[in-house]
Amino acid sequence: MTRYLFIIILVIAFNVSKAQSLGTYVDKLYFGMLSFKPDTTISKFIAKYVPVVLKKWDTSAKWTAYPSDYQLKEPQFITVTSSFIFYKHPYFNAPFKSGQLAITQKVYEIETLNASITNLTLLFEFDDEKAARQAFKQLVDTFSSFKVLKRISVDKGMDKAEFTDKALDKFYSNIQIIMVEDYLLGKKYALPTDKGFKIRTEAGYKILVEIGNELYY
Repeated sequence: MTRYLFIIILVIAFNVSKAQSLGTYVDKLYFGMLSFKPDTTISKFIAKYVPVVLKKWDTSAKWTAYPSDYQLKEPQFITVTSSFIFYKHPYFNAPFKSGQLAITQKVYEIETLNASITNLTLLFEFDDEKAARQAFKQLVDTFSSFKVLKRISVDKGMDKAEFTDKALDKFYSNIQIIMVEDYLLGKKYALPTDKGFKIRTEAGYKILVEIGNELYY
């Protein structure tokens, strides 16, 4: 019995150690896209819609220097957003209805130019407030367990938690988690009335995990 208990404790400790910093965990939530090392969960999606992430760069390429007052005109491009929809997350087991990782790129008309990623958006959707608050608390508890600066606030129906890792030298060293109502995600009911039916809509909720916050140090 003691041996089995030791093995269980060891496995739990190992799983926790794999995400022992803000940077490591938020990158896992983003399926490895912040570090440009996509998780196997989204490898097929990335290969089809965002192949620039998998490109092997030529480190021997030469740079061209321009005068400081030179205005370089950007080639023509179109903005494309591709969304990876998921119903389970390998590193977040909260009871969400669905999730979405949206990747926005500039795709240039000149085919020899590589596309560039301009924005990443991660969100989770919920049918009701109870499930959303459970997930929000789980995220807050996880990020609070790291060595970070933290601020939690509530304003006009929006719950927000901000976290900053001063020791992390990455663009995702500061993040914020936002929970808000969204009636488009809620449930609709048909209630009988004297003149027929009346549609009642209950609010749904969504949680966004965003890069950047206003928690300065």
